[in-house]
Amino acid sequence: MIVFAPPLGSKYLSVQSPPALSIPSYEETYAALQNPWGIEPVHVGNIDSETLWLARAMFSESKRHDEQELIGWTVRNRVEAKHRGCTSYQECILDPFQFSAFLPGQPKQSYYTSLSETSEVAGWQRTLALAYYVRYADVKLRPFGRSVLHFYSEQSMLDPALPPDWVGDLTPITPQRRIQLDEQRFRFYSGVK
Repeated sequence: MIVFAPPLGSKYLSVQSPPALSIPSYEETYAALQNPWGIEPVHVGNIDSETLWLARAMFSESKRHDEQELIGWTVRNRVEAKHRGCTSYQECILDPFQFSAFLPGQPKQSYYTSLSETSEVAGWQRTLALAYYVRYADVKLRPFGRSVLHFYSEQSMLDPALPPDWVGDLTPITPQRRIQLDEQRFRFYSGVK
């Protein structure tokens, strides 16, 4: 198992867990998103089905919390835009050929869909907390615009030298706040047709 460390120079700041059945305040969310490595697990009562699906997608794509946040925002953008007709996180994540870990017949599919709010897998509880904060965050905290609906990782491509066909001549989006992003790991896009 690979364990990722926070980016160099980041500090561990503890973000307190909100009580059950609460929506986080702007300040709580801001603190959590500024330091996703320091997020404490949230009360299980705050994790509904939609937040659980968002967390599953984030966890399936990366184990690094800084990358997970960007993935989470991309999924949230898709749901809010009703991309490909999807109106829920579950529909969005299970939409055919959109998220590789959830492709029918993939061995990973049953693993990721079986993760629950009480699963004890390294890093999972922080991912759940991060999904909770991304899902309920004020729109002013978006790291990029609402039109960012796509991403890919070179590392998951059969031939890393060949990007997906949909990339065309598009330029990757740079997050609007200080987030260390390795383009060989993830690239985010707006304007995909």
